[in-house]
Amino acid sequence: MTGPALFTFDDLADVRRFYRDADTSATPMVELPALARSVGAGRLLVKDESMRFGLPAFKIVGVRYAVSRVLSSSPQPVTALAAATAGNHGRAVARVARDCGLRAHIYVPAGTHPARVEALRGEGADVRVTSVGYDDTVRLLAGDAQADGWTIVSDTAWPGYEDVPRWIMAGYTHILDEVRGQGGFAGDPQRMLVMVQAGVGSLAGAVAGWLDATFGTSRPRLVVVEPEGSACLGASVHAGIRTTLPEAAPTSMVGLRCAEVSTIAWPILHTTLDHAVTVTDAEVDAAIARLARPLPGDSAVRSGPSGAAGVAALLAQCGLPPLAGRTVLVINTEGPLVG
Repeated sequence: MTGPALFTFDDLADVRRFYRDADTSATPMVELPALARSVGAGRLLVKDESMRFGLPAFKIVGVRYAVSRVLSSSPQPVTALAAATAGNHGRAVARVARDCGLRAHIYVPAGTHPARVEALRGEGADVRVTSVGYDDTVRLLAGDAQADGWTIVSDTAWPGYEDVPRWIMAGYTHILDEVRGQGGFAGDPQRMLVMVQAGVGSLAGAVAGWLDATFGTSRPRLVVVEPEGSACLGASVHAGIRTTLPEAAPTSMVGLRCAEVSTIAWPILHTTLDHAVTVTDAEVDAAIARLARPLPGDSAVRSGPSGAAGVAALLAQCGLPPLAGRTVLVINTEGPLVG
């Protein structure tokens, strides 16, 4: 291990048991050899999460596992789930709540596209659009949930609220288990580069924790990609301490627009992360277009802005380590967004 472990072997085994019993199908892993050659990589693998359990994003893989832990461990009956969201996480919480016969209260930040609000309501959620950004929306939600007795299902952590985000992050490791089962980690792991996008860092932290637990010091190199102007993880790495940005700049990568890193994601990322890079909206637009209209010999991949961040970094070659001969894994975390 390279630092404080995020997951124990028992944690990861419990996720595997949960999803084995759930009898679910794996999302596709697509190889893009022509795009790999164009960026100088040995191989390029895209784990395509654009349709996970009937929703257009990866978030539900963490929420389903976490809610199962909440329901089995709560000393009191759970009647309502609550979350703050830029879209995908809240929709996952609302879907799982509906499946479990629970109410869902979803708070979304100012400026959220009306179509995304309607998608949340379409899952049966009670939706409140706030007048503040994402990070302050999380705080509003936390206060109202405490007053009204709702169970918060958040993928970001804060002091005193860490169990559920950790369970969500553990659930995300099912994606890496699938990649391994699909042959994505065959060969020398140290000749591999894993690129993952970060907002609050929950997915990135989950990837870091899984790589650390699975490979230890022989793990692949890890690159985290953030939107320019919302790079709270990069700022924290530069400062050597978890750092909150004064504000998060507007971006089409709405799921990654965050000003502070989750308290439980930061320690593992601080010790495991190899590179933190940023991409612009224009670079992401170019990546979406390249994935949708691929080079000859490659398959098309449908992606939204947050989902295409890893490919955007590859195309822009923004501060990445040498790619020659490396297998590169990126995660397409979402399909084209509603609105």
